[in-house]
Order: sequence, then C-alpha cells, then structure tokens
Amino acid sequence: MTGGGAWATAGSPGVRTVGGSGWSWQPGWTWGRDGPRPHPGLARPGPYQPVPAWVTQLVGYTDDRTGRPHALVTSYAGARVVLDLLDGRLVGAVDERAHASICATVRIAGELMIVSGAGSGYLQVSDLDSGRSRWRRWCGDVRSLGTVTLAGRPYAVLTGGSPTLQVWSLAADGGERVGSLRVGAERVAVLAATESGDDAMVAAGTGTGRITLWRLVADPADGEGVRGEPLGEYAFEVPGLVNVLRFADWQGQGVLLGAAGRLARVWEVPGGMPLGPVFSAHTGQVNSVVAGRFGDRPVVWSGDDSTVRAWLPESGTQVGEAFRYPYEAAPTCTIAAEITRRPMLVTGDAAGLVWVWDPERPYPFRREAPTGSRSAERPEDVPGPTRLAITEVAGRPVVLAGFAGQAVRGLDPTRGVEVDVPLDGSPAAPVLVVPGHPPSLVRIGLDTIEVWDPGTGTRIGVPLPCPAVGPDGAPGPLASGLVDGRWVLLLAAGEVLFRLDVQTGRVTGPLTGHSGRVHAVTIGEVAGVPVVLSAADDDTVRLWDARSGRSVRTVLDGHGGAAYAVAVATVDGRGLVFSGGRNGQVRSVDLTDLVHADPDGFGSGRTDLIGTGQAEEYVDPALPEPAVLMTATGPVRSLAVTRAAGTGWLVAADGTVLRWHPLGDVTSPGQRIELGATVTDLVARPDLLVVAAGDGLVGYRPVAAG
Repeated sequence: MTGGGAWATAGSPGVRTVGGSGWSWQPGWTWGRDGPRPHPGLARPGPYQPVPAWVTQLVGYTDDRTGRPHALVTSYAGARVVLDLLDGRLVGAVDERAHASICATVRIAGELMIVSGAGSGYLQVSDLDSGRSRWRRWCGDVRSLGTVTLAGRPYAVLTGGSPTLQVWSLAADGGERVGSLRVGAERVAVLAATESGDDAMVAAGTGTGRITLWRLVADPADGEGVRGEPLGEYAFEVPGLVNVLRFADWQGQGVLLGAAGRLARVWEVPGGMPLGPVFSAHTGQVNSVVAGRFGDRPVVWSGDDSTVRAWLPESGTQVGEAFRYPYEAAPTCTIAAEITRRPMLVTGDAAGLVWVWDPERPYPFRREAPTGSRSAERPEDVPGPTRLAITEVAGRPVVLAGFAGQAVRGLDPTRGVEVDVPLDGSPAAPVLVVPGHPPSLVRIGLDTIEVWDPGTGTRIGVPLPCPAVGPDGAPGPLASGLVDGRWVLLLAAGEVLFRLDVQTGRVTGPLTGHSGRVHAVTIGEVAGVPVVLSAADDDTVRLWDARSGRSVRTVLDGHGGAAYAVAVATVDGRGLVFSGGRNGQVRSVDLTDLVHADPDGFGSGRTDLIGTGQAEEYVDPALPEPAVLMTATGPVRSLAVTRAAGTGWLVAADGTVLRWHPLGDVTSPGQRIELGATVTDLVARPDLLVVAAGDGLVGYRPVAAG
C-alpha cells in the first residue's frame, strides 16, 4: 500500500486531494431505487507511510505556528520524520543519518526541538522542522528517554539499561550531564518522566515487573545539579518485563500507566495504590497504554500486536468490543490525539504505516463480533444492483444497473436521473446486465440465451444454446466484448468457462484450466490483442486467448486462497492486469511483453484444452514480478480502472470501503472512502466512477482542488 505523499485538504471535510495532481474524487450524485438515497461517505485519513519499516515510536504534539496536530515518527531503521496528522504531509525529515533509537520533544528557549538517543551512544538535540543537529554529546547507550522542566530549565532523563539513570541539562547550543540516580539493583528497561509543580517525577521499570518512583529536585547549591528522592514502589503481581510506562491525568488525578507482558494497569501517584484491578484481556505483549476518550467517555486504551482495547481502570472492565487489526504487519505503538475536535487514535505498524482512526468508526480496525454471531460490518446478503455497465444510447453515455429478478434501470451518468433503456420486445423474464466493451443485456432461459445490444435495444444474433449453469443453478459470472469485430460472451459455470459467438450461435467449451470456482471473468485487450482474464477459487488469475478459447497460463496468484476480481487496462502504453482476492491484496502484472512475443498467433501452437481437463503452462517469456499496489482490510471483490487529469486510477472495493490508487509515475496515495453499505459492483469510464452499494448508486467525478 502506498502512503506518505503530499496531501492537501480541499472542499468539504473528509475529501482529500493528491498533492501532485490537485484533483480529488467527489460524489456528483446518488440514486436509490426505493426510499432515501445512499450516503456517499467520507474520506478516511491515512494510512500514511512516512518511514520505510517498523514504526518503533510515536510522539504526538501540536505545532506552535499552525495549531495542527503532528506526530514525530521513529522507525526501526533509524529514520525520523514529522507527520501532519490532518493530511499526512511530511513536514520534516529529521536527520535520518542520526539513526535515532528513541526520541522526545522538548522546549528549549521557547522553541520546540527534538532530543534523541542518536547513533551509538550519543545524546542529540535537533531542529524539529529541518532536522538539523544542534549538538550531540557522548552519553552511552540510550534505551529509554524522557524530558522535564525544573526551575525553568529543560532536562533529559535517560537510561541505557543499567540500574542508574542519567540527568542532562539541555540548551540550544549544548548539553551537560548534571547528575545520576541509582534506582535499585536491577537493570532499568523503560522510564517515564513528568513535571509535578516545581519538581518532576520519574518512574523506572525493570525486567521483573518492579517499578520505582522518584522525585527530581533542582539543587541550587550545585548550579544546574539535580537530586533524586524516592517516592515509592509499584509492582505487577506476575513478574515480567515492564515495556510501557506513561504518566497521565485521569479524571483530574495524576496516574501512572504501565504494562508488563500481557498485563496493563493504572496506579495513583505518588501513593502507589492501584487505581483498580489489572487488565488481562490481551493475548500478546502489550506495547501501548494511553489515556483517551471513547466518544464522550474517558477510557484507557491498551494495545498489543493484534488488538486495541478500551477499559475502565477503576473496575478493570473492557468497554465494548476489541478492535482487531486485520493486516499481517502488526501494530507496534498507539497514541491518543484530538483531531478536528474528535478523540482519535494514531497507530503505527510493522510495515511503516501510520493510521489515524476514530474508534466510533474504527477503520482499518474491525470490531470483534461475539463468538458465533455475524459481524454487522460485513453483511453477506445485501440488496441493491448486482451488476453495472456503461453503454451509449443515441450517442450519449448511460449507466445500466441490473437487479436480481427485476428490470434493468438506466441512469444519466452526469445527473444520476433515470433514462429509458431501449429493448426490442418484452422478454418473459428480466434481463441481466453483462459488463464489457460493449456490454450486453442477456436473458437466460431453460435452454437458450438471448442477447440484446443495450445501445440500440435490438436483439443480436440468434438464440444461443444454454450451457451448464453454476453448481447452485444460477448463472455464473459473464463478460461481453468484441473480438475481431464479432460479439462474444464469456460465461463461467463452476470451474470452467464457455465462449459464445453471438452472431453464429457457436458455443466453445467447456474451457478448462482452473481447479476452483470462477468468481470473475473479463474480456479486454493487451497490446491490441484480445484476451480473456478469469479469477477463481484456486487462488489464480488465468489468461486465455479470446479468439480460440485456449488457456495460456496463470498470470497472478497469491490472493490468500481465492481470487475474486480482475481487470485489464492500458496504462502508459502497457497492458496491465489487476486482481484482488481473499487476503485484501490488490496485485498487478504487465503482460505487454508476453503478448508482443506472439501477437499474431497468440495462443496458437499450444495444446487445445477444450474438454481435455488439462492445462499446459506456457513458460516463456517469463512474466515480470507482480506488484502489490495496495492491501485492504478484507476481501477485494470489485475493481475498476478510470482516468482523470492525465492520471490513471485503480479503484478497489473492500466491503464498505473504496480505495483509489494512482497508476504510473504518481507516488502520492489516493482517497479512501467508507460508504454506509457494502459495495456490490464498480464501473468506470474516463472522469467517472459509478459505485453500486446495498442501498443504491453513487457517481463520483474528479474535481480540481481550490
């Protein structure tokens, strides 16, 4: 998945534009068959990819000049960047050469800066915007770091894993070690620091679940010296490595948040009494504990490598369901932030992605449904249009919407108002919309198939013999198109395909090659050669010769067990195939060189697979390595390719979520929009995307920013 490009907020809230193109996709109209029209949905912030791998730390703060929420993002590889949480812009690339292991923000002489453990054994202060290093001093290994202000002076408290803490005074032009504090006999794994009146408090956690609390006091007799006073001891009932410590305010009371292993807890400070029982619902090591809000309700959020949970520390009870992260790259850290006056969470993961998400609408996380229940976020049975297509009637484009068991509806793609669909005669049964170039209207009877041209309303060819339908008795996926000027239908039935020549009535098939049920089929062109692509339950997308019906080879796999959607398009002169499937990955491969190797006899000279049940793989030339363009949070069942402002856009549907991905040399991410109902189909032409959802249609058009 791409991310981290330059973005700019434009138009209504939730609509985002790619910074390089200055265009966004916005709903132009909505249409509902019955009752109110559907809600077109808003864009989702993120994900952003500001660092190349594994986000190790997030530090949230508000920019002094703009008032916008920012995050200082640190990666395992040492890169540090400043990310604008409103639109994902990178507003600072902070001294990547420093190889920062841990960072914090600090105000020095009124200016917000970064103090970090940089390189091997150095303490460094850097500018927040430019990343320029102001100074660095040798201090030994830095494994945990906090900043405080004492008597108006900024200080850093750090540990390298020994039982001793170092205290450094900070200035814009240099720093000095002013004291050390031995906090026990065990090595310190993590620390947290906060101001407390004119003094400061530091908590130090060890590898055995023990936490000590200390007061730091400025010592006027020793210049900038600092002395420490013990305040008490905290502990987890089950010994384990303390990996999270954080001071926070809870209902006007100072508290310490901590985690060790799979346990999280809150203590009063400085008394050391637990605010409530330990929270033990996580199944993995807890990597974040923060105080925040869930709507209007104050909660403590804790996260491990798969879930984020809200709970009440006084009772230790969980609030609502857990939010589960659906990607293989697990969350590594989470912070709370207020963005556009809403309490939000910001999560970094092991792929370098940063997500900004609202627990009330928790995309990309998914609420865990109770055992044995069906998730309300992914209904399997949805009403609404089952197939979409775009044709031309009397020289004007018309959107065709097909409904199961009902008449086809036609809509003006500019205004979303209904228009008449011409049809020669009154068929005894409703016709189906078959997408393609051009599309068809088809009636499937007991023994025959009849085809109409939706642009003219005339019947095409002769009634065709009806091949076997799918295993459930319903027609499988269909595709329509012109092959060498002849109108052709492709019909999937289980794991085989049939090729129907509409003019002559000839049926070719069954065409074998897949070992699982075919979910999608499309007819297109690659380098001017007509091809057929099919996606099936055997985890493959297969290429077929559209002229002969021969199976050529598998061109894409790796869909997590099943491929559900396939599309073919020409982008910058290259013939590309796109696919989506069960694991949410949207993959792409370039077939141009494969077709150029044999443009005239494409598919010839290979074993005729009609009725043989065998598939001979064509090996040479080797295909390029497939590209993963994006990763959704659930199965991708619909794909479409459109073009606007000189940029090609791949659009994918993941349940209720739409994703735009720019194709070609554009590196900025596209929009991510969530609708109020599950998406059932997509259809596109230049400057238009029509989305069919369970509650109606939405027409999206590109709009220039500003």
